[in-house]
Amino acid sequence: MNKMKLWLEQTMMISFAILVGIIIEGLFFTLFSGDPLYEFNMNWLQMVSIVLTGAVCSLPTVLWLVDTELPKNKFTVRIILHCIGLYAIVSLFGWLFKWYTKVDGFIFMTIIYFAVYAFTWTVTLWFHKRDDKKINKALDDIRDEE
Repeated sequence: MNKMKLWLEQTMMISFAILVGIIIEGLFFTLFSGDPLYEFNMNWLQMVSIVLTGAVCSLPTVLWLVDTELPKNKFTVRIILHCIGLYAIVSLFGWLFKWYTKVDGFIFMTIIYFAVYAFTWTVTLWFHKRDDKKINKALDDIRDEE
């Protein structure tokens, strides 16, 4: 797969998942904050920070996880390092862009991070399986013609 296409695909998925996570956080605090007038706002800087975070988080994916010909144990180590590295990036960007200001916000962001990570891997695997099925169908069609 083209590295630029993979980077853009991952950027879109991660950015969308972060946006959904922030919306879930806003809904959670709106419903359970005890303040019926809790105000949830998103400004343009937060939107830019979401896309920027998605783009930066996509880089380790393209650099570390493209080589799938590694032994399973080495690939597992890369996935763990990938997860920790992305967690560090998201935590740093969250602090810089003020996605959270208190410990409870950081804890909630951590929970959302791991949910986003799982979501992104699930969707990525689904895309690859879908592409594999298309390729196998095309190969079967070619074989049937011969």
